[in-house]
Amino acid sequence: MLAGAFLAGYLISGLPAGKLVTVVTAFTGLLAVLPALRDVLRLGETAPEPVPSVQQVADGLAQGVRQQWEAEAQVHRLNDPFPLSVEWEAADADLVESWPHLKELAGDWPGPSPADSAWAAGPRGLAGKGAEIARVFERVPTRRLVVLGEPGAGKTMLLIRLLLALLERRRPGGPVPVLFPLASWDPARQDLYPWMADQLARDHPALHAPAHPPQPSPGTQARALLEQRLILPILDGLDELPEAVRARALYAINQVLPAGQPLVLSSRTAEYRSALTPPAGATVLLNGAAGIHLLPLDPAKAAAYLERDAGGPGTRAAARWSRVTAALGTETPASQALSTPLALFLARTIYNPRPDEHLAGLAHPDELLDQARFPTREDIDTHLFAAFVPAACRPHPHHPTRWSPERAQHTLTFLARHLQHTLYGTPNLAWWQLPKALPKHGSATAVGLAVGLIGGLSAGLGFGLPYALGGLGGLGGSGLTSGLSNGLFFGLPCAVAAALITWFARDRNPSSGIRWSWRGKSWLIFGIAAGLGFGLATGLLNGLATGILSLDPPREFCSRASGGFRVFLRDAGSGDRRVADRCGVSKVLSGRGRSGRACGSRDHALSGRRPQVDEVGFPGPVLGQVEG
Repeated sequence: MLAGAFLAGYLISGLPAGKLVTVVTAFTGLLAVLPALRDVLRLGETAPEPVPSVQQVADGLAQGVRQQWEAEAQVHRLNDPFPLSVEWEAADADLVESWPHLKELAGDWPGPSPADSAWAAGPRGLAGKGAEIARVFERVPTRRLVVLGEPGAGKTMLLIRLLLALLERRRPGGPVPVLFPLASWDPARQDLYPWMADQLARDHPALHAPAHPPQPSPGTQARALLEQRLILPILDGLDELPEAVRARALYAINQVLPAGQPLVLSSRTAEYRSALTPPAGATVLLNGAAGIHLLPLDPAKAAAYLERDAGGPGTRAAARWSRVTAALGTETPASQALSTPLALFLARTIYNPRPDEHLAGLAHPDELLDQARFPTREDIDTHLFAAFVPAACRPHPHHPTRWSPERAQHTLTFLARHLQHTLYGTPNLAWWQLPKALPKHGSATAVGLAVGLIGGLSAGLGFGLPYALGGLGGLGGSGLTSGLSNGLFFGLPCAVAAALITWFARDRNPSSGIRWSWRGKSWLIFGIAAGLGFGLATGLLNGLATGILSLDPPREFCSRASGGFRVFLRDAGSGDRRVADRCGVSKVLSGRGRSGRACGSRDHALSGRRPQVDEVGFPGPVLGQVEG
């Protein structure tokens, strides 16, 4: 279409053949981009691979979960300088099922029952510490365990150790332990299984794939794993749900999980107790669950941990803890605060030096013993939380940090307000929800600026190109070329931008990687097709409108045409071959002759006669109107 338009312009305006070839080649090259783009989009297409069985999917998931939580343990330094060994005892009897009932349930549930010899004799047999958590879990007849403790007692840390230990004991094709933070679950709006399937697919994108056809119900691999009981749910943080829905969450768990399904659930003790006995309604226990309660850290272990992290006994950094460690095990606020793994983690970050860091610029841990400044345990907790961010981002001569303490504090404060006010107090910070943290007028301004920039650049190209091409022989100034170029350079980017803005404005699941999907390809192809169609249609309409508006009034047009034709016939009949040759119809139509207007004006000047208004050459005006 574009080549034909330029050919018509060539015949009309007299564009030299060499320049015409250059222009047509350039625009043909633009059109050639589309097949190339199609080929690029097809690069990601490969031959379909065999769909793995659900057991093979579980084996792959187990490897991914292991890598995920080993990396998480490294980030949180759970094994540096050594794992803190928390201890626990059996939970209060009113928070769990009775032991005889657990044994009876285990015998009645479908499937093979564990050997009675592996079961604990009673609740007291669940007491333990540290790495014993996996063995304790297996001593529960129903394999359902509630982990309770105070804030910062190490519940999540213990769950990670349990998860990694269960992965070590797992057999090929067996259930995969997966940790689900409950804070993102709304039991009033979403059932437990669909929510867990979403979390699985979000953390492990391969589980978005369709399940193996023999599965009883169609769906994703994540849902198939849940339905085949190949997921061992470790639900972390019932207390992080709003108080009004905790009892409902327990009820939903009881309703959804089938008999014989193992389970681990963690919560703060007081919040769990209140969820079991809501103000309105009957008491709700977690069906078939035993429970343990985490104890405060042993003072000697806490002291050894702080000193070892500072460099070990005998070092200057470890000696700074002497007064504080001597007070551990007493009733002082410092001793009470430093009885949890979380407080020890904060304190070592604030007061212990990093490798090659001098002690001179660090705060001294003795300040924790100042009861005038910190009269209660809560005051010390507040101080540790406030000092943690500046300490974690403090400058280091050999290991510079990307964030200054001030910038980090400001950013984290902003995000905390976003969680509290925009996301209604949830502790889960998801990167795909960060646009909601921006003011609405700020987002609208950004979109407006982007659209304005695209429109301005494309309009500049569209209006500038005709004048640039005008130097090639007048082609660029024609209405048709101007319309086509304006429509192409303005319509295409705006159509693509509109498609992308519409796409990104929708609420959807976050991207888990960069890859071409059929949905993405379809939107891109739609944008390009819409842009080309809109651009070419607008260009044609613009060209026709420009040509029509540039026409002379009918009476003047007819007068000039007839006058030019009379002059042409008269000069041709008089034997003036120069004029006939210059103004011949064959040359004009071939693009090598001059227009009637030019010939008439020049020859009248050569003859010394004053040209009349109607003595304008033909067919120059006619073709000139078409050209416009």
